[in-house]
Formats: sequence, structure tokens, C-alpha cells
Amino acid sequence: MTICIALIQAEGPVPALPGGYSELGTIGTARLVGKPGTIVAVSGEAALVGYAFHRDSFASCPALDPGAVEHIVRTEGAWAIRKLWGTFILIWADASGQVFVLRSPLTGPALFQTRRQDDGGAAANACCAFTDLGLARALGFRLDRPDPGAIDAYLRYPLLRTPRSTITGATEVLPGEVTRLGHRERRPASWLPWDYASSPPIRAEANDLGSLVRATVGAWSGRFARVQLELSGGIDSSIVAACLSVRSDPWRAITMVTPEPDGDERLYARAMAERANAPLAELMLPAEPADPISTPTMLRVRPGGFGLIGPTDAAFLASARAYGADAIFSGTAGDGAFGYQTSIAPALDALRYRGMRAALSAARDQARITDDNIWSALRHGVRGYFRGIRLWPVDDLLLSVRHASPRPEHPWMTDAGRIPPGQRRYGLGLLSIQPFLDGYDRSLALPKIAPLLSQPLIEYGLGVPSWQWGEGGVNRALAREAFRGDLPDVILARRSKGRILSMFLPAFERNRERLAAYLLDGWLAGAGLLDLDTIADMLTGRKEADTLATLRILQFADIEAWARSVVGSEAPSR
Repeated sequence: MTICIALIQAEGPVPALPGGYSELGTIGTARLVGKPGTIVAVSGEAALVGYAFHRDSFASCPALDPGAVEHIVRTEGAWAIRKLWGTFILIWADASGQVFVLRSPLTGPALFQTRRQDDGGAAANACCAFTDLGLARALGFRLDRPDPGAIDAYLRYPLLRTPRSTITGATEVLPGEVTRLGHRERRPASWLPWDYASSPPIRAEANDLGSLVRATVGAWSGRFARVQLELSGGIDSSIVAACLSVRSDPWRAITMVTPEPDGDERLYARAMAERANAPLAELMLPAEPADPISTPTMLRVRPGGFGLIGPTDAAFLASARAYGADAIFSGTAGDGAFGYQTSIAPALDALRYRGMRAALSAARDQARITDDNIWSALRHGVRGYFRGIRLWPVDDLLLSVRHASPRPEHPWMTDAGRIPPGQRRYGLGLLSIQPFLDGYDRSLALPKIAPLLSQPLIEYGLGVPSWQWGEGGVNRALAREAFRGDLPDVILARRSKGRILSMFLPAFERNRERLAAYLLDGWLAGAGLLDLDTIADMLTGRKEADTLATLRILQFADIEAWARSVVGSEAPSR
């Protein structure tokens, strides 16, 4: 069962719970409601929702004993961040009755807050923390107005999720954040990556990394009786497969196959499944492109993943259900956990801690990883040394200049400037993974586990020299060495990734007229967010749309569909 809850605190009467939901407990002055079967343990004035593990033993923590609750209340959640890890929401009340919430670091379930203050109606003067937009609405919170400024920032600063959501009146409780119910304040005990960025960094041993990854995946594996792993045959999902190979309970792998060669990775997936002695299902995708203007199937606070992957997402979920899987595992976040960087930042770290010779070696390694030459790498290094490396990329493509938003604030960025650029890139790179954890519907139907993003592994990685991950000019070199005896040679030698452009470009070409009608007079256009003249030229063929522009226009269609689902109309709402 996935985590689908709401925590509501109200002065007035609370509406009757919608069908399919029940009260799971009372914490202080707040009611905890959710779907029957939600994994929740209420212990006095605290509740643990989801999956938690003990830090010292990696054993499952299904409930909190009175001593743990006392520590949590006294330290305002800091004890839980130090002693537990996993995917959970922790709720507790202090002696004065104030209610606090902790979303577990890195992999915590998407959690939002809203409040309402009015003169009447159900749940007047109420606040709510929730994981499901439909449930929040059923409890009396409207949340039906997209926020144009937040949407512009969402597009302009790609994959950066900050407390400001894309619906007016809803804010996100960030992973690792402790907050008080009904207040947009970040409490001092909240998790920050920079607390684990060792200075100087400590050189890692491949065996230590391998042991930690095996222990982490093993802990997750033990929580589920039947597992399906999404196996691309890349280094990350293959490492997860190697760790699952010791399971005594049933599991299988599944790989996606596109009609065109760009997304056919069966060579690698078959090799890994054979090495892990696991059954492999091959999911053949249809040759016909998906509809780029399809209506979202789920109400969301934020836009979901790429809509054209919707049929693939549904097929993955159907296959997991047909197999009887209790959870879906993936190699998501391996790039981040294993320090895959394509900038010169690791060489700048090497210069700072090891001197010029180490910096030149690291620059040479980065040049090989990016198929560049050493002179270009050094040029980027000199520029980065004197100008600094920006905290987050900006993408203004096809956006209106009239509504350009400044970079939204994120607490991880407040002190990031004091962290060396390679370690900083490692830490901030974790933010871009968050949208992939809950962006697709299958993650809302079954637990979708990304074990490589687990807190112990990431905290370890933050202390590793950033240049060590790419030594020898090989990306994720330390991880490859740690699992050298468990992976086939064809995967150890692999440097490329599968691509699925063949799923997107035909959909654009076949739907130009429909996209024009949908976007040029749509919600985003009415909000003044798009460069309508250029988009119109590209959709009519007066101007060529390259691959990046094509993908951008398809992204606009996704967000247009999301905005219309929020306002509850297929027609534009301005």
C-alpha cells in the first residue's frame, strides 16, 4: 500500500471522510486519516507512516517505542533523522499540543500543507498536511488555482522543486524537513546535505561502498514478499539486480523495449538477468506514438512526468500487478548516488584539496567522461575557478520574457556557496531526482523503491572526493569497481544510456495542428507564460523545431493538461 494520508487540524467541524478513507489515529489536536491498509503505527502522541529502518542495524522499524517517542519530541525530530532512515512521514505532538511533521530525507513521500481561514463552512480555520490532492479537496480545501509564477519557475529552472508548489495555497514539505502543522517554517532539526560533506573529503574504498549498497538494498528487499525490478541494463539498475540476486523470496526483472533501436536495451538487460539468475519480462511498446494531449488520470499538486510516457507507465504498472508484486524497484538516482558528473567541478575540488597535479588528472578524467579534450576541460576549469559555477541551470527556451521568474529559494542553496563545487554538485544534483520518484502514476499505486537514494548511502557519498567517482575517465568508476565481480563484462564496459526519442518526435509531427489549437489559446497562453509567436511558427512549420524545441513544446502540452485538470475544465481558464 502506498502512502496516502491527510493530517487535519480544525476549529470548526470537519467534513465527513470521503469514501475509501478512515481515521487512522489522533495526534495531539490533529486527526490522521488515510486509506485502509496504509502502513501506520500510532504510538501515544506520535505516528510513523511508511517504511523505516534503524540506522545502526538496518533492521526494519515497524513502530516507535515510548523511549523513541520521548527522544523525538525532545529533539524536535533530530533523533529520528540520526537514528532512522527510509521512506516515511513522522508525526508527533509536544507537551503543549503543537503538532509537528517530518518528511524523511531524500525519499520521503510527497507531502504538502495548506490552511484555510474564513467565516464559515466546513473545516473553517483549518490546516491540513496531505499527500493526495483529491483527499485535501474532499476535506474542504479548494486548491483549484494554478500559480502562474510558480509554473514559470518550474519551467525556467528545470526539476527544481522548492516549498512553493504550482497550486496557489499549497506548499511542499521538503524531504528531510521538520515543520509545524499549519506553518511554513523550517525547523532547525531539518536535514541538510552539507552536514555530511566532509572537508577534506575522505577517500573511499570500493569494498566499503559495495557493502553499504548491499546492506541498503537488502533492507528494502526484506520489506516486500514479491518484487519487480525495472532493469534497463545500465550500471545503476544492474547493481540493484546484483543485490537482489540473494533474495530468497520471489522477484523478477522487466525491461522496456521500444520499436526503434534507441530504446532497445535487451542485450544488457538479458546479460544482467542471466547473471542474477532472475526471470526477465520484456515489455514491448507499441509503434504508434501516444497522444500528447491526453488528460491526466490523477489529480496532482504538481505536474507529473512526461505525458507521452503515460502508456509505458501504465504498462509497467499492469505488469507489476499481473506478477503480484508488492513493490516496484528501480535504479533511479544511481547517477546521483554514484557521483556521475559532466562538469569540471570535480577538478576544482581536486585543486583545492590535492593540488595542481591532482586537478590536471581530474580534468583529464572529466574530459574523457564527456568525450571532450583536455584543453577544453582546462578552459572550463579556469572559467569556473574565477567566475564560480552557478547553483542551478536556467532554461528560457520558448518562455515569455515578460514573466521571467527569479530562481526560487531552496534551503539547500542558502549555504551551498561555502561547499566546494564538486561536492556541491553532488548534493544539489539530488534535487533533480525528486520529480522522478513520484512523477508517474505507478508510484501512486504501488510502492516505488529507489534504494540507491537511501539516506545512509547518500550521506556516505557526500563525504567521498568528487573526483574519485570518475577516476580513469570512467563515470561511476568507484561503483563499477565495487561490483566488478557481480556484473557482466558487457555492463561494466558500458558507457552509453538508452534513449527514447522515437517515442516523442513522431507524436509531435503527427499532432502539430492539435497542439497549436491546444496551446495557442490555452491556460498557459492566457497566463502570459509562453513565447506564442515562436511556438506558432514551429507548429505551423514556418520555423524548424529542433529536438530541444520539440520536447519543450510537448512539455508545455503536459503542463497545459495538468492546469486544466486543476481548474476542472477542458476549456482554457484565464
